[in-house]
Amino acid sequence: MLAIVPSLRHRYLIVRHEENRGLELPHLCLNSGEEVLPVFSSMEVASRFLSSVVFGEGWDVREFSAGELVSVLFSLCEGTKQILLNPLPEALVGDEGLASSLVDRHCFIESLIESR
Repeated sequence: MLAIVPSLRHRYLIVRHEENRGLELPHLCLNSGEEVLPVFSSMEVASRFLSSVVFGEGWDVREFSAGELVSVLFSLCEGTKQILLNPLPEALVGDEGLASSLVDRHCFIESLIESR
């Protein structure tokens, strides 16, 4: 089955830069135990999510080009199987309604490469 990946003109991630570790990304854990990476289409949605979910100190929102995001997915997220597009903090409670926002990692990478 061919997955349809929404085209994102802008791609934002929540990030933290650790001096000793470099770039760090928050992975969200679904009730199933699966880790997913949240990716946002706007600074506003990402900032709202960041202000609603407690990750700790030092986290910020940063825009990534398609090429940068592909690199991040290969280097920092090799174990992540799904991308969670534009999650709302309230949707994380119970995982209801997340299925339509989940995208297979490989399909997402292919869409990023094609958009370049």
